[in-house]
Amino acid sequence: MVYGFDNSASFGKFLPDADMPGYWEHLEQCFSEMSANGTATHEFFPQFRSQFVDDCLKGLLPIDEDLLPKDFVLAKPYKSLGDVILLGLGIAVTERFRDVIERLEPGRHQFRPITIKQRSGEEFPGAYFTLRVLTELDAWDREKSDPSCWKKPVRTAKVCRPLKHHAYGIAMSRSVIRDHHIWRGVFTSETGIAGFDFYVSDRLQAAIDEAGLLTPPSYELKDV
Repeated sequence: MVYGFDNSASFGKFLPDADMPGYWEHLEQCFSEMSANGTATHEFFPQFRSQFVDDCLKGLLPIDEDLLPKDFVLAKPYKSLGDVILLGLGIAVTERFRDVIERLEPGRHQFRPITIKQRSGEEFPGAYFTLRVLTELDAWDREKSDPSCWKKPVRTAKVCRPLKHHAYGIAMSRSVIRDHHIWRGVFTSETGIAGFDFYVSDRLQAAIDEAGLLTPPSYELKDV
């Protein structure tokens, strides 16, 4: 089976209200240094920043770790956070979640240690890592999906809401997924479907459950 994860759209333990103080200034300084030594790919920082954000969220190649955020400061006190959270430029996970992924797909994705702090300056307990999922699969099988479970209102296909009522009818191709355990879906006007932030295999979902990890809701999809 395949499972789709949908990150929370409201602030809470899976989407903490947080900031990256000084980060964009640091990135602009890095760009200035790259421009000075001739390695910048854009003439102006706004262009570089826009491409960089897109690469962080959608890119399939590792990014220089010096360019990635190192610290996040929570906007208000949080007693607990999930084992996978949405932070800044993408996903962050606990060490336990990272270890579960690495056991099944060693070295396939990019992890980087980060520090999460309370507004008081006190570090939030536990180790967290930014996670860039470096696998993208066009696994959605439109023809074998239940037509009542998705729609294409304008340009792109979307899973109907609420997901818990319609995820069962979204078909994913085993021949495309093969041995992958965590991936992002293709999402364009021509192919792919929107509605899930990332997907995991049944083996990874079972490992998540066995480890007792606290995650956003996951929905069982149909594999064909």
